[in-house]
Amino acid sequence: MARPATFASALTLSTIALASKTFLRLTTKKYEVNGLPILLDALRIPHDGKGKGKAIEGLEKDGDTSQLSRRGIVTVCDDPMMWSLMPLSTYFPFATPSHTCRNSRWTLGASDIMFTKPLHSRFFNLGQVIETHRGGGIFQPAVDRAVKLLQDGSWIHIFPEGRVNQEPTNPDGGLFRFKWGIGRIIMDSKVMPEIIPIWISGFDQILDERRGWPKPIPRPGAKISITVGQPLTSQIEPLVKAWRALADKEVGTVGVGGDWKQEQIRDTDTLGHVGDVQKEIRSKGDLSDGREKEVRIKITELLQQGVSDLGKEVEAKEGRFEKGLWSQSTKRVKPE
Repeated sequence: MARPATFASALTLSTIALASKTFLRLTTKKYEVNGLPILLDALRIPHDGKGKGKAIEGLEKDGDTSQLSRRGIVTVCDDPMMWSLMPLSTYFPFATPSHTCRNSRWTLGASDIMFTKPLHSRFFNLGQVIETHRGGGIFQPAVDRAVKLLQDGSWIHIFPEGRVNQEPTNPDGGLFRFKWGIGRIIMDSKVMPEIIPIWISGFDQILDERRGWPKPIPRPGAKISITVGQPLTSQIEPLVKAWRALADKEVGTVGVGGDWKQEQIRDTDTLGHVGDVQKEIRSKGDLSDGREKEVRIKITELLQQGVSDLGKEVEAKEGRFEKGLWSQSTKRVKPE
Protein backbone atom coordinates (compact mmCIF):
# COMPACT_ATOMS: atom_id res chain seq x y z
CA MET A 1 0.00 0.00 0.00
CA ALA A 2 1.13 3.55 -0.70
CA ARG A 3 1.80 5.58 2.41
CA PRO A 4 -0.86 8.12 3.43
CA ALA A 5 -0.41 11.47 1.72
CA THR A 6 1.09 14.17 3.91
CA PHE A 7 1.24 17.92 3.57
CA ALA A 8 5.05 17.80 3.91
CA SER A 9 5.35 15.39 1.00
CA ALA A 10 2.91 17.35 -1.17
CA LEU A 11 4.76 20.58 -0.39
CA THR A 12 8.12 19.02 -1.30
CA LEU A 13 6.81 17.58 -4.55
CA SER A 14 5.03 20.81 -5.47
CA THR A 15 7.99 23.07 -4.67
CA ILE A 16 10.38 21.09 -6.88
CA ALA A 17 7.81 20.73 -9.65
CA LEU A 18 6.92 24.41 -9.77
CA ALA A 19 10.59 25.43 -9.61
CA SER A 20 11.37 23.08 -12.51
CA LYS A 21 8.48 24.39 -14.58
CA THR A 22 9.51 28.00 -13.89
CA PHE A 23 13.16 27.34 -14.79
CA LEU A 24 12.30 25.67 -18.08
CA ARG A 25 9.74 28.28 -19.08
CA LEU A 26 12.02 31.23 -18.35
CA THR A 27 15.45 29.99 -19.40
CA THR A 28 14.98 27.76 -22.44
CA LYS A 29 14.84 28.88 -26.06
CA LYS A 30 12.24 26.22 -26.74
CA TYR A 31 10.18 23.98 -24.47
CA GLU A 32 7.47 21.65 -25.71
CA VAL A 33 5.57 18.66 -24.41
CA ASN A 34 4.02 16.15 -26.82
CA GLY A 35 1.60 13.32 -26.09
CA LEU A 36 0.77 14.40 -22.52
CA PRO A 37 -2.89 13.25 -22.79
CA ILE A 38 -1.61 9.65 -22.97
CA LEU A 39 -0.15 9.96 -19.47
CA LEU A 40 -3.06 11.99 -18.10
CA ASP A 41 -5.50 9.35 -19.33
CA ALA A 42 -3.52 6.64 -17.55
CA LEU A 43 -3.54 8.71 -14.36
CA ARG A 44 -7.28 9.41 -14.77
CA ILE A 45 -6.69 13.17 -14.81
CA PRO A 46 -9.14 15.21 -16.94
CA HIS A 47 -7.53 17.34 -19.63
CA ASP A 48 -8.56 19.69 -22.39
CA GLY A 49 -7.73 19.21 -26.06
CA LYS A 50 -4.25 20.67 -25.57
CA GLY A 51 -3.36 18.16 -22.87
CA LYS A 52 -3.54 20.62 -20.00
CA GLY A 53 -4.99 19.28 -16.78
CA LYS A 54 -8.20 21.00 -15.74
CA ALA A 55 -8.69 22.32 -12.24
CA ILE A 56 -10.86 19.87 -10.32
CA GLU A 57 -13.49 20.95 -7.84
CA GLY A 58 -13.32 19.35 -4.40
CA LEU A 59 -10.37 17.02 -4.71
CA GLU A 60 -11.86 14.35 -2.48
CA LYS A 61 -12.37 10.79 -3.65
CA ASP A 62 -15.92 11.48 -4.79
CA GLY A 63 -14.87 14.45 -6.90
CA ASP A 64 -11.38 13.49 -8.02
CA THR A 65 -11.31 10.94 -10.82
CA SER A 66 -7.63 10.21 -10.23
CA GLN A 67 -8.52 8.80 -6.81
CA LEU A 68 -10.73 6.14 -8.32
CA SER A 69 -9.48 2.63 -8.91
CA ARG A 70 -6.81 2.58 -11.60
CA ARG A 71 -4.04 0.31 -12.71
CA GLY A 72 -0.49 1.27 -11.84
CA ILE A 73 1.62 3.22 -14.31
CA VAL A 74 5.24 2.60 -15.28
CA THR A 75 7.04 5.34 -17.20
CA VAL A 76 10.50 4.79 -18.61
CA CYS A 77 13.09 7.48 -19.42
CA ASP A 78 15.71 9.74 -17.83
CA ASP A 79 14.38 11.59 -14.78
CA PRO A 80 15.76 15.17 -14.83
CA MET A 81 13.01 17.73 -14.28
CA MET A 82 10.28 15.21 -15.13
CA TRP A 83 8.24 17.31 -12.71
CA SER A 84 7.79 19.96 -15.39
CA LEU A 85 5.70 17.57 -17.47
CA MET A 86 2.54 17.62 -15.33
CA PRO A 87 -0.10 20.40 -15.37
CA LEU A 88 -0.25 22.99 -12.59
CA SER A 89 -3.50 21.46 -11.33
CA THR A 90 -1.45 18.48 -10.09
CA TYR A 91 0.34 20.48 -7.41
CA PHE A 92 -0.33 22.36 -4.20
CA PRO A 93 -1.82 25.00 -3.79
CA PHE A 94 -3.87 24.07 -6.87
CA ALA A 95 -4.63 20.58 -5.50
CA THR A 96 -5.01 18.78 -2.20
CA PRO A 97 -2.04 16.85 -0.74
CA SER A 98 -3.71 13.54 -1.58
CA HIS A 99 -4.13 14.52 -5.23
CA THR A 100 -0.53 15.75 -5.48
CA CYS A 101 0.99 12.64 -3.90
CA ARG A 102 -1.23 10.26 -5.83
CA ASN A 103 -0.36 11.82 -9.18
CA SER A 104 3.36 12.36 -8.67
CA ARG A 105 5.82 9.70 -9.65
CA TRP A 106 7.66 7.35 -7.31
CA THR A 107 11.17 6.40 -8.33
CA LEU A 108 14.18 4.50 -7.01
CA GLY A 109 17.33 6.28 -5.86
CA ALA A 110 20.78 5.03 -4.85
CA SER A 111 21.45 4.98 -1.11
CA ASP A 112 25.09 6.04 -1.51
CA ILE A 113 24.14 9.12 -3.54
CA MET A 114 20.77 10.41 -2.29
CA PHE A 115 20.52 9.08 1.25
CA THR A 116 23.94 9.92 2.65
CA LYS A 117 22.76 12.35 5.36
CA PRO A 118 19.62 12.51 7.55
CA LEU A 119 18.47 15.75 5.89
CA HIS A 120 18.97 14.29 2.41
CA SER A 121 17.11 11.13 3.40
CA ARG A 122 14.20 13.18 4.70
CA PHE A 123 14.05 15.26 1.51
CA PHE A 124 14.10 12.31 -0.88
CA ASN A 125 11.64 10.31 1.20
CA LEU A 126 9.21 13.22 1.04
CA GLY A 127 9.93 13.44 -2.70
CA GLN A 128 8.73 9.84 -3.16
CA VAL A 129 12.11 8.27 -3.80
CA ILE A 130 12.64 4.66 -2.66
CA GLU A 131 16.08 4.05 -1.17
CA THR A 132 17.86 1.38 -3.21
CA HIS A 133 21.14 -0.28 -2.31
CA ARG A 134 23.71 -0.82 -5.04
CA GLY A 135 24.70 -4.46 -5.23
CA GLY A 136 21.50 -5.49 -3.47
CA GLY A 137 20.11 -7.02 -6.63
CA ILE A 138 16.63 -6.85 -8.12
CA PHE A 139 15.04 -8.84 -5.31
CA GLN A 140 15.92 -6.42 -2.52
CA PRO A 141 13.20 -4.84 -0.32
CA ALA A 142 13.26 -1.58 -2.30
CA VAL A 143 12.15 -3.37 -5.45
CA ASP A 144 9.53 -5.32 -3.48
CA ARG A 145 8.16 -1.98 -2.30
CA ALA A 146 8.03 -0.65 -5.86
CA VAL A 147 6.03 -3.72 -6.89
CA LYS A 148 3.53 -3.15 -4.06
CA LEU A 149 3.15 0.53 -4.91
CA LEU A 150 2.60 -0.32 -8.56
CA GLN A 151 -0.17 -2.84 -7.95
CA ASP A 152 -1.80 -0.31 -5.60
CA GLY A 153 -2.24 2.02 -8.58
CA SER A 154 0.77 4.28 -8.01
CA TRP A 155 2.98 5.76 -10.71
CA ILE A 156 6.50 4.29 -10.80
CA HIS A 157 9.09 6.10 -12.91
CA ILE A 158 12.24 4.21 -13.86
CA PHE A 159 15.60 5.57 -15.00
CA PRO A 160 16.34 2.37 -16.94
CA GLU A 161 19.98 2.90 -17.93
CA GLY A 162 21.11 3.74 -14.42
CA ARG A 163 23.74 6.26 -15.56
CA VAL A 164 24.23 9.42 -17.57
CA ASN A 165 24.06 8.87 -21.33
CA GLN A 166 25.67 11.77 -23.17
CA GLU A 167 28.26 12.00 -25.91
CA PRO A 168 31.23 12.35 -23.48
CA THR A 169 30.22 9.18 -21.63
CA ASN A 170 28.97 7.26 -24.66
CA PRO A 171 30.71 8.52 -27.83
CA ASP A 172 29.18 5.87 -30.10
CA GLY A 173 25.64 6.74 -29.04
CA GLY A 174 22.70 4.43 -28.50
CA LEU A 175 21.02 3.40 -25.28
CA PHE A 176 22.90 1.51 -22.58
CA ARG A 177 21.43 -1.86 -21.66
CA PHE A 178 18.37 -1.41 -19.47
CA LYS A 179 18.54 -2.75 -15.92
CA TRP A 180 16.65 -5.97 -15.31
CA GLY A 181 14.98 -4.57 -12.21
CA ILE A 182 12.37 -2.83 -14.32
CA GLY A 183 11.38 -6.17 -15.83
CA ARG A 184 10.98 -7.65 -12.35
CA ILE A 185 8.81 -4.72 -11.15
CA ILE A 186 6.42 -5.16 -14.07
CA MET A 187 6.21 -8.95 -14.07
CA ASP A 188 5.65 -9.26 -10.31
CA SER A 189 2.79 -6.77 -10.02
CA LYS A 190 -0.47 -8.68 -9.49
CA VAL A 191 -2.25 -6.05 -11.59
CA MET A 192 -0.82 -5.49 -15.06
CA PRO A 193 0.37 -1.85 -15.18
CA GLU A 194 0.13 0.62 -18.04
CA ILE A 195 3.65 0.92 -19.49
CA ILE A 196 4.48 4.23 -21.15
CA PRO A 197 7.79 5.20 -22.80
CA ILE A 198 8.89 8.84 -22.60
CA TRP A 199 11.69 10.53 -24.53
CA ILE A 200 13.41 13.66 -23.23
CA SER A 201 15.51 15.63 -25.68
CA GLY A 202 17.81 18.55 -24.96
CA PHE A 203 18.49 18.15 -21.25
CA ASP A 204 22.12 17.44 -22.06
CA GLN A 205 22.27 21.13 -23.01
CA ILE A 206 21.20 22.08 -19.47
CA LEU A 207 23.52 19.69 -17.64
CA ASP A 208 26.24 18.96 -20.19
CA GLU A 209 28.89 16.64 -18.74
CA ARG A 210 31.54 18.88 -20.32
CA ARG A 211 30.34 22.08 -18.62
CA GLY A 212 32.85 24.07 -16.61
CA TRP A 213 32.55 26.09 -13.44
CA PRO A 214 30.11 26.43 -11.75
CA LYS A 215 29.30 22.81 -12.61
CA PRO A 216 26.27 22.34 -10.31
CA ILE A 217 24.39 25.23 -11.97
CA PRO A 218 22.02 24.31 -14.86
CA ARG A 219 22.69 26.19 -18.10
CA PRO A 220 20.08 28.38 -19.85
CA GLY A 221 19.32 28.58 -23.57
CA ALA A 222 18.47 24.93 -24.24
CA LYS A 223 15.91 23.55 -26.67
CA ILE A 224 13.86 21.01 -24.74
CA SER A 225 11.17 18.54 -25.75
CA ILE A 226 9.41 15.83 -23.74
CA THR A 227 7.49 13.25 -25.76
CA VAL A 228 5.10 10.73 -24.22
CA GLY A 229 4.83 7.68 -26.45
CA GLN A 230 2.08 5.15 -27.01
CA PRO A 231 1.81 2.48 -24.28
CA LEU A 232 3.80 -0.74 -24.66
CA THR A 233 1.39 -2.65 -22.42
CA SER A 234 -0.14 -4.88 -25.09
CA GLN A 235 3.31 -6.02 -26.26
CA ILE A 236 4.50 -6.94 -22.78
CA GLU A 237 1.33 -8.35 -21.21
CA PRO A 238 1.63 -11.80 -22.91
CA LEU A 239 5.08 -12.23 -21.32
CA VAL A 240 3.71 -11.29 -17.89
CA LYS A 241 0.92 -13.84 -18.31
CA ALA A 242 3.49 -16.48 -19.27
CA TRP A 243 5.46 -15.73 -16.09
CA ARG A 244 2.32 -15.84 -13.96
CA ALA A 245 1.52 -19.29 -15.33
CA LEU A 246 5.01 -20.42 -14.29
CA ALA A 247 4.68 -18.79 -10.86
CA ASP A 248 1.37 -20.53 -10.17
CA LYS A 249 3.15 -23.87 -10.41
CA GLU A 250 5.72 -22.93 -7.74
CA VAL A 251 5.35 -23.26 -3.96
CA GLY A 252 4.68 -19.97 -2.19
CA THR A 253 4.45 -16.49 -3.67
CA VAL A 254 7.92 -16.44 -5.37
CA GLY A 255 7.99 -12.64 -5.04
CA VAL A 256 4.78 -11.96 -6.98
CA GLY A 257 3.07 -8.97 -5.41
CA GLY A 258 6.35 -8.07 -3.72
CA ASP A 259 5.81 -10.82 -1.15
CA TRP A 260 7.92 -13.82 -0.26
CA LYS A 261 6.07 -16.57 1.59
CA GLN A 262 7.96 -17.30 4.79
CA GLU A 263 7.23 -20.88 5.85
CA GLN A 264 9.81 -23.08 7.54
CA ILE A 265 10.92 -25.96 5.33
CA ARG A 266 13.10 -28.95 5.99
CA ASP A 267 14.36 -31.65 3.69
CA THR A 268 17.60 -33.45 3.07
CA ASP A 269 19.13 -30.50 1.22
CA THR A 270 17.54 -27.36 2.61
CA LEU A 271 16.85 -25.80 5.98
CA GLY A 272 15.40 -22.30 5.87
CA HIS A 273 12.34 -20.39 4.71
CA VAL A 274 10.49 -20.84 1.45
CA GLY A 275 10.72 -17.14 0.59
CA ASP A 276 14.45 -16.87 1.28
CA VAL A 277 15.21 -19.97 -0.75
CA GLN A 278 13.09 -18.84 -3.69
CA LYS A 279 14.66 -15.40 -3.63
CA GLU A 280 18.09 -16.98 -3.89
CA ILE A 281 16.97 -19.28 -6.70
CA ARG A 282 15.41 -16.39 -8.64
CA SER A 283 18.50 -14.24 -8.14
CA LYS A 284 20.57 -16.98 -9.76
CA GLY A 285 18.12 -17.20 -12.66
CA ASP A 286 17.29 -20.83 -11.91
CA LEU A 287 13.58 -20.60 -11.03
CA SER A 288 11.35 -22.64 -13.37
CA ASP A 289 14.43 -24.07 -15.05
CA GLY A 290 15.61 -20.60 -16.03
CA ARG A 291 12.40 -19.62 -17.78
CA GLU A 292 11.67 -16.86 -15.24
CA LYS A 293 14.94 -15.18 -16.15
CA GLU A 294 14.19 -15.55 -19.87
CA VAL A 295 10.84 -13.77 -19.44
CA ARG A 296 12.43 -11.00 -17.37
CA ILE A 297 15.10 -10.39 -20.03
CA LYS A 298 12.53 -10.37 -22.85
CA ILE A 299 10.37 -7.82 -21.01
CA THR A 300 13.38 -5.57 -20.48
CA GLU A 301 14.45 -5.91 -24.13
CA LEU A 302 10.95 -4.99 -25.35
CA LEU A 303 10.99 -1.93 -23.11
CA GLN A 304 14.37 -0.86 -24.46
CA GLN A 305 13.23 -1.35 -28.04
CA GLY A 306 10.08 0.68 -27.40
CA VAL A 307 12.00 3.57 -25.86
CA SER A 308 14.60 3.41 -28.64
CA ASP A 309 11.93 3.51 -31.36
CA LEU A 310 10.34 6.56 -29.73
CA GLY A 311 13.74 8.22 -29.50
CA LYS A 312 14.50 7.56 -33.16
CA GLU A 313 11.19 9.14 -34.13
CA VAL A 314 11.90 12.26 -32.07
CA GLU A 315 15.53 12.58 -33.17
CA ALA A 316 14.56 12.12 -36.83
CA LYS A 317 12.13 15.05 -36.54
CA GLU A 318 14.92 17.10 -34.97
CA GLY A 319 17.11 16.37 -37.99
CA ARG A 320 19.74 14.70 -35.85
CA PHE A 321 20.43 11.86 -38.30
CA GLU A 322 20.36 14.13 -41.34
CA LYS A 323 22.93 16.44 -39.71
CA GLY A 324 25.13 13.56 -38.56
CA LEU A 325 24.79 14.53 -34.89
CA TRP A 326 25.33 12.25 -31.91
CA SER A 327 22.25 10.17 -31.11
CA GLN A 328 21.14 8.74 -27.80
CA SER A 329 18.68 6.39 -29.49
CA THR A 330 20.92 4.94 -32.19
CA LYS A 331 24.44 3.63 -32.05
CA ARG A 332 26.78 5.22 -34.57
CA VAL A 333 27.80 2.87 -37.35
CA LYS A 334 31.54 2.93 -37.77
CA PRO A 335 32.89 2.82 -41.34
CA GLU A 336 34.54 -0.44 -42.25
